Amino acid sequence: MFRRRIVVVSAVLVALCTAACMTLLAVPLINADMTMRRHMLEEFSNQPFDVERAGAGIEAHGTSGLIVAGADISWCRVAVDESDKMLAVECGGAAAVDRLSESGATQLVRLRDEVGSQPFSFDGRRWIGLWQPLGAQDGAVTVSNGNVAAVEAAPTEMHVYTFLDVTAHDEYTASLVIRCIGSGTAIVSCATAVAAFAITRALRPVVESRQRERDFILSASHEFKTPLMAITSACDVLEAETAFSSDVSGDLSIGDASGGVSRPSRWIGVIREASDEMAHSISDMLRSLDGGV
Repeated sequence: MFRRRIVVVSAVLVALCTAACMTLLAVPLINADMTMRRHMLEEFSNQPFDVERAGAGIEAHGTSGLIVAGADISWCRVAVDESDKMLAVECGGAAAVDRLSESGATQLVRLRDEVGSQPFSFDGRRWIGLWQPLGAQDGAVTVSNGNVAAVEAAPTEMHVYTFLDVTAHDEYTASLVIRCIGSGTAIVSCATAVAAFAITRALRPVVESRQRERDFILSASHEFKTPLMAITSACDVLEAETAFSSDVSGDLSIGDASGGVSRPSRWIGVIREASDEMAHSISDMLRSLDGGV
């Protein structure tokens, strides 16, 4: 039981340390991945956007000049006027549709205005977005860390919302967490096995010493019980003989009952008390071997 407790405590400590290390490793990686995607969104937002051609339904790659690095990146751009009326919508990428409906674009803009720069869910995927005044994409303004910098040329009242699909970030996070859990489980299992082996080897002398102690107590108690039983039996015989002699003397009115007969009874009682104490001591030693049972 002592060895098992040490192994359990060691496993718990290793698990806590492993969880702390995995957290310190995973959190910066997750934050770095999201930071990279936000920078990508800012770069997309700074690129030109042709509202007239986008509103006419011409594809973005041939009109607005949006440069997208990576075929697996999904994006969407929505232009609205000062009354939040949809002027043009462009979408592209692996997971996005060719063109959003007006209601879908309106919902995207509404969700972005509600949550700000935080990720939000739309159409079963996760998105982040930001907006700039229309015309800022020609170099009049740049976006950095989610904030619009000073405008050098007066922009129009129209806004351009740029959205980026970050569902892959959630998948990356889930995959990283699963890998951390798997690695942590393997580390804890190996560490627990090593701790159990080391503790077993370290406690082996203690176990052997305990076994020798047990064998000695069993042997000593057996050796003590044999003469103790003889002493107890002799006390029983002497008490019986003393009682019989006392009865005979009383009947025959021989001897002094206050002298000769009482002295043997008193010494027999001392022997009886000492033998009982020894018997209790032996019983206590035997009980200690079984944990007090």
